[in-house]
Amino acid sequence: MKSRAILEAEINSRYSERFEKFGPTAKGVFWASNTRQERRFSLILKEIKKISRNQSVFEIADIGCGYGSFADYLIRNLDRTEFNYEGFDINSKFIEHCSRKFLEPNIRFNIGSRPLSEKTFVTMSGTYNLATTKDVALWEQYLFSCLSECWAYAKTAMIFNLQSSKTSKISSQNIYYANTSVIIDFCVSKFGPTRIIKDDSLENDVTFTIVR
Repeated sequence: MKSRAILEAEINSRYSERFEKFGPTAKGVFWASNTRQERRFSLILKEIKKISRNQSVFEIADIGCGYGSFADYLIRNLDRTEFNYEGFDINSKFIEHCSRKFLEPNIRFNIGSRPLSEKTFVTMSGTYNLATTKDVALWEQYLFSCLSECWAYAKTAMIFNLQSSKTSKISSQNIYYANTSVIIDFCVSKFGPTRIIKDDSLENDVTFTIVR
């Protein structure tokens, strides 16, 4: 059975090759389109605002930040005094790119698969969609391990999205599709009450929110 280190080494390799070929674009991180990803960001930000209520500054740890698209989205949709953002990715090429591109004092980046300190919100958008194994049980073991680690750093909520289907599977393009009930059962048992959001414009896409 593949270890986590081997899985992550293969993830790194796949993304590095893709990023070198297509650069900081939707194709460069295996997205179907930038429009779909921005819609996911919109759902995440809406959840953050709803949960925060009167909180003046959002503290966000973005796991699997890629080339910084969520940071860019936040810059375009919030005043910089409204949020502090820290992006994390296991791929050093992404972190190097983001560190050069984003010079705002409220935005920073680090190599890693989890936050370095507690944050009000921990988010992941598309982070676990590309599997580097055909073994669904192994990929879900990896997913659950990552979620558990990130939850430990979420002071208020953890928000993430996955592709979904009636049964858990990994497609011929190596995209992981989750059985929504399996994810909810895990999150409820380990973290607490979990709600889901579906959007008509995002076929097979589910956003999960767990609030402390």
